[in-house]
Amino acid sequence: MPINTKFVHGGILGQPITDQGKKNERVSWACLNTPFRPLKLYPGLSAASLKAGLDKELALWYELRAINVTGCGRLDLNDALVALANRFGYSKTTFYRLLKAGDGKLWFIYQSPRHPGLAQIRIYALHRVAEYLNISKLGLPVEISIDDFKGRNVKRAWLYASFFKPDGSKAKPISRASIEVATGVKRRQQQRYDKVAGIKRVANFACQQDGKGNLTPIRHLVDGKSRQYLKDRRLGNTYHSRALITHKGMTKKINAILRYRSLNWGEAPLPKRFFLSARSFIRSPQRHDEAFILVNKRDRLIPGRMEWCIA
Repeated sequence: MPINTKFVHGGILGQPITDQGKKNERVSWACLNTPFRPLKLYPGLSAASLKAGLDKELALWYELRAINVTGCGRLDLNDALVALANRFGYSKTTFYRLLKAGDGKLWFIYQSPRHPGLAQIRIYALHRVAEYLNISKLGLPVEISIDDFKGRNVKRAWLYASFFKPDGSKAKPISRASIEVATGVKRRQQQRYDKVAGIKRVANFACQQDGKGNLTPIRHLVDGKSRQYLKDRRLGNTYHSRALITHKGMTKKINAILRYRSLNWGEAPLPKRFFLSARSFIRSPQRHDEAFILVNKRDRLIPGRMEWCIA
């Protein structure tokens, strides 16, 4: 939905504010002095926005939620501009351009009923944004400091990094190709974002049980320049971001709604390949033909190495 320009001071979005508009402009004390909340990022939203080319708009949506200290979901347009310019380095041109691009998608611009001529932003709720981006799962949210979320390339890197579990959490192996399918980020760009966001990468190895129940590595032949070598089979890496674990909020409820919607649309759940415990493997109704279970630390062939036993 296009922005109704008569709601914005000066008559046209992005144009200089007129003298009459300056009389109505109000700078909120909260936008300048109240500590803002950390940025709360959702893996499903971030991955979908990167793939759809809406990362700039979603980054602004995250930032508007962070400066909305009251949690009411509404902000005065001019207050938002002042706060974003001070804390995230937005220029007026960039702010108005992104605001117009996301109007009717991630937020809505309207005229304040109490203050005629004053434009306000209504930030769309989490479930509405998830439905717009057409995702079936939000994933567990993470949070970062707003001081780390500055600069075009850095913001994209953090959106990409939020796709991975925070450091200290158990994660499953994933290949670069699978990451590209989920986020739309090419392999070389993934490596660049790893450095910018400080993503930690850990190698994983496959093993199996012999006839006596002992673990043995799965090996395969690799061609060298002059001869062949036997090497332990590598699985995809596990990745961990520097983001912090945060409270789930409405995530569980919204995930249930999105899951119900995807089932109604006939979307079959993908079979799982990696399991963190034998119990989760037994209870899972969808399993990959080649499934792996995480080996306990005490049973690993090489201490400290991430090993997965084929089921």
